Amino acid sequence: MSAPDNGDSEHLLQTANEVRRTIEANERAAQLLFVPSPVFERLLWQVSGAWETAIEEVRFLRYATAETQPTAAPFFHPDGDNVARDMRRICKTLNLALPDDAMWTAECRRAKEMRDNLGHMLHIKSITGVTPDQTATILRVAFREPDEMSTDSGWARHERRAVTITEAEAREVLEDLKYVNKSLFYIRKFGMEFSHWPDGRSIDSVLSLLQWWDDSWGPKPGNTGWTAPSMRQLRIRPKTEFDASLPPEIRPQY
Repeated sequence: MSAPDNGDSEHLLQTANEVRRTIEANERAAQLLFVPSPVFERLLWQVSGAWETAIEEVRFLRYATAETQPTAAPFFHPDGDNVARDMRRICKTLNLALPDDAMWTAECRRAKEMRDNLGHMLHIKSITGVTPDQTATILRVAFREPDEMSTDSGWARHERRAVTITEAEAREVLEDLKYVNKSLFYIRKFGMEFSHWPDGRSIDSVLSLLQWWDDSWGPKPGNTGWTAPSMRQLRIRPKTEFDASLPPEIRPQY
């Protein structure tokens, strides 16, 4: 057997380092996405990016939880109108209990409305005020509205809408989307990565991943008598019962 070529080893090391740097850069960018920028125009782009991130995370979970993932088009497509509904449905698929049947609805509705305004924007007409109290007035096209198109004396007209967005509103929506994003991470961790954990296992080692506290779990963290929930408390059905209901090929592996 010949000794490994030093040139090949150096190339492999360089490739591995480049991959690592790319991953680290992507992780830093993902973290900074939810840190509101003092530059209002950039903040508005952050809202748009955070909303698309949520949609694509839901799209990924829909793909990953399908009994048979498609290997060719058509793949799962983002559905911006039903992000919260799809998140709740994925939780049910993964046997994760939710404390509220309307989880994420309000946050996603606000985010979608702002993103739709930005997504159909033609230009920014004006920005007034000083951070953190700025207001942007944007001009956007009308889209999927009853009077979005009209004709007059042979001329066709596409309506325009002037919309105002305050810096405070954009920050609130970005914070909403940060919560939605953390919830998606919770779903992936507890519904998939930790799906093999037994019902009796405490989640004290990963308590920071929780995004809500169900009153049925007892006193909240920091209050007298509180204890970390068990995996059973996070689940709709006991693990053995739920696993038995799944096709053998997609049951969690131990």
